Amino acid sequence: MSIRKILTQPRLTQVRSIYLHSGTRVAGLKRDPEQAFTTNTGIKYGISEENLKYIKGFLGDKYGISDELALQVITHKSFGNGIKPFNEKLGVMGSKIMNLFFAKYVTSTKTPTEMTINGLNLDPLGSPMAKELTARLSNGLFAKQNQLNTIMFWKSFNHDLSFESSGELRISAQMIYALVGAVTFTHGKQVAEQFLHEKFLNASPSIEDITARIIEKNSQ
Repeated sequence: MSIRKILTQPRLTQVRSIYLHSGTRVAGLKRDPEQAFTTNTGIKYGISEENLKYIKGFLGDKYGISDELALQVITHKSFGNGIKPFNEKLGVMGSKIMNLFFAKYVTSTKTPTEMTINGLNLDPLGSPMAKELTARLSNGLFAKQNQLNTIMFWKSFNHDLSFESSGELRISAQMIYALVGAVTFTHGKQVAEQFLHEKFLNASPSIEDITARIIEKNSQ
């Protein structure tokens, strides 16, 4: 066959079909992105007033963060196989700020003891209250009672289980740590400590009230 004939022959076009699976997950089938980034309650991932209203309403203008950061705060790495920005690193930052703030809070008593140094009473450090104020249970319940976990992007092996068994408690606490981390990242440590004092200690119920009830229940 001449070169001229080869060049003038029509090209063969290969068509590739891609099947995007919806419904119950099946091994080996590519999942439809529309469903992969939708929660079990039908909420689609993304920045919207509805998705961010609980977080932004709690923060107010004084402690406001960007919409992108707010979406990251409520997104756990279990959602969408960690493809979207998730809150793990913000949670690490927030937990450290909380540990420092509440350590200072429980030691700032006006009643002097032998352990008082520079006006700070070190006796409460290591107490149940000091431990539980920043613990997962207290902060998970704080998120729930203040409706901060109403919309979160995460995945459970069974969303029908209880608050604790489904993993929602753990994810909610992680979100609280990330929220504090996001405020710290945006406004700095001093403002973050003001945020904790105003929004956590002065809330109704406060983180201290929730923690006290946990301690009382555990002692019975």
